[in-house]
Amino acid sequence: MAQDLEQAFWQQGESRGFWQPNSRILLAVSGGVDSMVLLSLMEKVASRQPLTIGVAHVNHQLRPESEAEEAFLKAYCAKREIAFYGRRWEEAPIKGVEEAARNFRYQFFREIMAEEEYDTLMTAHHSDDQLETMLMKMLREGNLQTAGGIKPEQPFAPGRLLRPLLSFAKEELREYAHKNYLVYYEDATNTKLDVQRNRLRQQVVPLLKEENPQVLAHFTQLAQQIQWTVQWQQESVEAWFEEYASLLENGWKLPIQALSVLPPGQRYFCVQYCLLKLRNQQGLMFHEEQLQLILRCLASERSQWSVDLGDDWQARREYQQFLLQKKEAEILTTDSQTLSLGSGIFLSEGEWIGLLPADATGILPEERGKIPEKVKLWSEFSHALPVDFPTEVMLRKRVAGDRIQLTPALRKKISRILIDKKIPNEMREHTWVMADRKGRILGVLPVALSYLSIGKETDKIHYRLLYKYKK
Repeated sequence: MAQDLEQAFWQQGESRGFWQPNSRILLAVSGGVDSMVLLSLMEKVASRQPLTIGVAHVNHQLRPESEAEEAFLKAYCAKREIAFYGRRWEEAPIKGVEEAARNFRYQFFREIMAEEEYDTLMTAHHSDDQLETMLMKMLREGNLQTAGGIKPEQPFAPGRLLRPLLSFAKEELREYAHKNYLVYYEDATNTKLDVQRNRLRQQVVPLLKEENPQVLAHFTQLAQQIQWTVQWQQESVEAWFEEYASLLENGWKLPIQALSVLPPGQRYFCVQYCLLKLRNQQGLMFHEEQLQLILRCLASERSQWSVDLGDDWQARREYQQFLLQKKEAEILTTDSQTLSLGSGIFLSEGEWIGLLPADATGILPEERGKIPEKVKLWSEFSHALPVDFPTEVMLRKRVAGDRIQLTPALRKKISRILIDKKIPNEMREHTWVMADRKGRILGVLPVALSYLSIGKETDKIHYRLLYKYKK
């Protein structure tokens, strides 16, 4: 069996390009049986191929045996003229030790690969590790993205990370170590049942193997199928997102039609992709319950809705648009402001309004300097004003019951106008009303003007209303 493992390892590596002439391969070696088998196998590969191997070892200083393991590996590598890179973990946290140790190890590996120009990192994960990892992921998450377990190959540091033992069972590695008289160290902490992986390894996996001796092969096969499925699904969803998504200053938007035409399964993964993109770029975690709520809202007939994602981020629908966007805090100077003809003011960080001298061609050139540079590319609402327009107006937020005189015979609630114009709820809350000294509403910005603010065609234009705003 040992000879079979050595030959199978060689054939797999040759066929899958695990090494090339002049490759520089860094091996992560703990001193346990798995990594010592990997080191032994790669020594034999190096005797048949012109490549370089090195050993990286982290002494976590968590067990009394750690010192002996480090000393043994250093002597082992010196005897065989293999480059050895060791580092000690000086400060372990009180909680989350396993994850912190893993992060420390892989950061160390990155540094060595970059400094010593290694193109490949190899670790000694095997098919038992794969089975345990898949069971843990399924128990903890129930998520297809992670159910595929450990990847056999992935980009890492300046090169790649390979796990060439994933197709071999732990028992095969032990037999190889015995037949080749390999020295290795057992980690006593692997027997502690307060760790979930250990409980699965000692109590669950043996039952699965007893139920079906092919369980390792089946889970290895399943892992590959899931990884291929996820890759295919991600590529499809990425193409969909690139086609339909538009980047906003603080998020993205997509046409509702791009989601509504999809079957439920595809819609799920497309919305999930949007949330994962938000997580990866903004560090915002989301829950399956939030994803399911978004899907229920998308399936409803409501033209507007929102789902809070945390940290001021929202998923929401505004009529025919689906948005993932962070709400910006609106910073107002006052609750109401006064504006005179010939001047301009900021209403908020994202809004500016001016009543500027103009003629039939637009605002007079000598007056354009009053328009702040930073607002010039913002969205715009502009209208010529009648000659009898008030010299001073008040700008305030709308209140319940506000009405505007659209024509001498038609007076309409502003709330109804906003609904008819399909103005999103988010914008309705920040709508400005322009009124004269008598309280008559002259306009709702940037939606509608009263007939009192609209000049006759025969009027000579003296002033123009210019309202600039961020969408």
